[in-house]
Order: sequence, then C-alpha cells, then structure tokens
Amino acid sequence: MEPVHKLKPFYSVGEQVLYKCKRGYSIVLLLSMTTTCDKNLTWTPVRDIVCGRDLCNTLQNPAFGWVYYPTGSWAWGNKAHFACQEGYYLIGQEILHCVLNKDAEAVWTGTPPQCEKILCTPPPKIKNGTHTFTDIEVFNFREAVTYSCDQIPGPDQLSLVGQKILYCAGNGVWSSDPPECKVVKCPFPVLVNGEITSGLAKNFSYQAAITIECKEGFYRNGTDKFVCNGNSAWDPPISPCLKGPRPTHPRKPAVYEYPGYPEPKQGLFDQELDAWIIALIILIFIVSIAIICLCLYRILGPRKKGSKQSKSGTIAQEAKSSRILNKQSSQKFATLK
Repeated sequence: MEPVHKLKPFYSVGEQVLYKCKRGYSIVLLLSMTTTCDKNLTWTPVRDIVCGRDLCNTLQNPAFGWVYYPTGSWAWGNKAHFACQEGYYLIGQEILHCVLNKDAEAVWTGTPPQCEKILCTPPPKIKNGTHTFTDIEVFNFREAVTYSCDQIPGPDQLSLVGQKILYCAGNGVWSSDPPECKVVKCPFPVLVNGEITSGLAKNFSYQAAITIECKEGFYRNGTDKFVCNGNSAWDPPISPCLKGPRPTHPRKPAVYEYPGYPEPKQGLFDQELDAWIIALIILIFIVSIAIICLCLYRILGPRKKGSKQSKSGTIAQEAKSSRILNKQSSQKFATLK
C-alpha cells in the first residue's frame, strides 16, 4: 500500500492518513485502509494484507492437453505450464508468464499453445531391402514397421545391420535410423596356441558368436567371447595367446594395513594383555559368586541351628514334666495305701 496524499512532516491528534493499493495490486480484504494519530501519539494499525496482486485471465485447458500452475496462483509473477496427452505434441510456448504491462495490468506473455496429433511420414527406404506397410502414407504415434533384406543368388546372403523395427516416436520422427542390407563375412580366426570351443563354422556372418580358449600354459588378456559385427570384423579384436600363467591383479591392501591403523588381531590392546583382562574378569566373577554364597550361609545357618536347639529343648522339657507327674502319682498312691 501507499498513501493517497503526500505525507506531512507532523500530524495532530485525530488526523488521519488514507492509503490505497499500489499499481498492480487490488483490494482483496474489506479492512480499514485509514490510520489515525491517537492521543498517545501513535498511529492506529493498518494491515498491508488488504491488497493482493492482480490476476491474469484464467487459462483454459487446450484440446487433448491441460494447463497447470506450479504455485497454484495465476497472479502476476507466476507462470503456467502446458502439456499434451500421449500421442499429441505441443505447438506454441510450453510456459507462459503472468506479468504487468506498461499500464500495470496483469497479462500473459503469449498465446496459449495447442495440442496436435503426432504423425509420421513413411520411414526411409533401404537398398536391397524393404519394410512392412509400404502402402501407408501416414503413421500414427507408436505405429511400427519391420525391415527385411532381399534374397540374392549365391552362397553369401544379405544381413540386416541395425534396428529391425522402427516406430513413430515423435511428430515426423522415427525411433532410430533405418538399417542397411549388406553381406557381412568375418575372417576365420587364425589361432596360435588356442582353439575355438564353441560357435565353430565354415563361415561367420553377422552377429555370429564364438568362444576361443588358450591351450594349457598360455593365457589371453581380456574376454574369450567374440562377435562378428556389421563391419565384417570381430568385436572385440581377437588377441593372441601369450605363454605363461595368467597374471593376477595386485590386491588392494586392507584398511588395517595402512599406517596408523591397528591390526585386527591386536584390538584395542596387545594380544597378551587381552588374555590377562579376560582371566581377571573370570576370576572376579568366581570370587563374587563365592562371597554371595558365604553371605547366604551366614544368614540362613543360625536360623536352622536355632530351630534344632529349640526343638531339642522342648522334647527335654516334656520328658522332665512327664517324670515329675509320674513321681507325684506314685506318692499319692503310697499315701492311699
């Protein structure tokens, strides 16, 4: 917001200042836009959230596509993204920005794009070969053709080098370059101290695969499998068999072998010191068990002994009482006589 009138150096109590929205902003909340100088020589509060940025026109989804706003707003300073459904492509700008023009009006930077159907013209023709659906003049999105080579007289036939199947991947764009038909013959491997263990044949045409192993006492650097490529050459090139054992690659030292790292057998202490620590722990455990047993014996032992003594005393007292009673009975019986 900004003041409607030019501000004065000083204001008296009760005077007011009226605000308005700046250019490019409009009132969005019905709140007071006036502040008053009160008797405490302070201004009454006024909220800046009264004004919000002006909005551009709402954009419609294009046919077979949609528009979306990354920030969820189409006020100036934001942008709109356009996208098409699968099988359609965008004609026009993919992103439009909402900006302020010279008249402080919120406008889009361009015209909304349109979505058009993806179509392809027939794929290229190849020498000594053809493809399916040669009678179709327009291909839709992801429609495909298959290439093949013509049959020629003689022992050496044509090989299809490249992608066999092509499909319409974009407007006027096929998925890859067309293949070519040509005679592919890789030379018979000249082996010294080696032999073909699989894939042996009289002729090696396109994509023929072989495995070559060296004889005992010889080795080869690299792979033992080779494929005949479209240039009538082995891929990778066949390397010779070298005399001797296959070299081993140096082992990367373990971390503890670097300076400053302890050996894993040492742990935090020396090996002998570790054994003494373990023995000390076991000894402390045994002594602790012995002390606990001794304490229990001293606590429970007197109780059992006292119980036995009390029981013996009771029996003796009963026997003494019985003797006294018997004696008294004998005296009474003698007196009666």
